[in-house]
Amino acid sequence: MMTNDQILAAGLPGIEETHFQKHPKRFLNKKLISKVLFFIPLLIGVGVLYFLVEEVPWLWQLALGLWFLLFLTVIFLSYKEYFVRGYVLREQDITYRKGWLFHSQITVPFNRIQHTEINHGPVDRLFKLCELDIFTAGGSASDLSISGLDPADAAKLKEYISGKLSTYA
Repeated sequence: MMTNDQILAAGLPGIEETHFQKHPKRFLNKKLISKVLFFIPLLIGVGVLYFLVEEVPWLWQLALGLWFLLFLTVIFLSYKEYFVRGYVLREQDITYRKGWLFHSQITVPFNRIQHTEINHGPVDRLFKLCELDIFTAGGSASDLSISGLDPADAAKLKEYISGKLSTYA
């Protein structure tokens, strides 16, 4: 006999109750250094403005104040966002969350995954980090991309997910 009992959302376990695996501290360092390197040319532009508009001193002071405010805001947001990022590997799926101001959480069930890739560019290699891309059927771009992973952890995740894929094939 088939049943179709009602399931109330309040009785379901929340994903927040699970322990999200954090990124290594090197990932935060990479993010902060990249933000600082982005803002250096802008500061040089403010310095050039100082020499171009000497007769209007408030203009370059305003530009310097805006640069400083924007710089502090971006550094603060990058720092806060680091502590939100994380992934959780469960029996049937993998979930990744990111974003402090604009929160995003993606869950990909293993039975939908087609393949995985590990990528690391020159900056990632400098910080000993890599990115795990998870692809599902029907698209050319990755459906889930977990950046800032330790290479050993990424290899373990890829191997685990590949093992799960063989059970669904």
